[in-house]
Amino acid sequence: MVSETHVPTVLRMSDDAPMLNVTGRDDAESAALLLTTMHGLHKQLGDFTTQLYIAYDFGDESGLAPAILIEKHAAGPELRIRHCFGFFAEGDSDVSELRFSAGVAITSAGCIVEAMVDVDLERPLGEFGADVHTLYFERIDQLSLSDALSRLDEQVTALCTMGDVPNRLGFDTR
Repeated sequence: MVSETHVPTVLRMSDDAPMLNVTGRDDAESAALLLTTMHGLHKQLGDFTTQLYIAYDFGDESGLAPAILIEKHAAGPELRIRHCFGFFAEGDSDVSELRFSAGVAITSAGCIVEAMVDVDLERPLGEFGADVHTLYFERIDQLSLSDALSRLDEQVTALCTMGDVPNRLGFDTR
């Protein structure tokens, strides 16, 4: 028996308003699976990044901003979780960022999952010069929705093993 996951299709109701066409039970189950999985992964990544924020001294005016982003692209919709540390390098008035993110895009060719850790430094910090540096990146495409969500789970687990990143940036533990 062949099992197939149906990805809800995107319909254009107008030029500005794409929406999921959830017309049947399979569509509803796929949408529910997508949303509940992303919610759980957002919580998992949030627990990890909160632990990092507590463990390291990112500075007095630093912050941690978790977000769930929904974007429309020409190829299809994307749902992404992002946890961003904002901080100031010593003597700098511009905000630098450390970002942990993972997401899934739904396209006509299948789902694409992508996970990344990157840092955007306004000044040199730790072992990194001023610039955008990608510390981890993985992208896999042409997946069914269930395979994409399973792989995304693995990617978020990999992100949550990167507890040494603040140390590599030169931040002291509390």
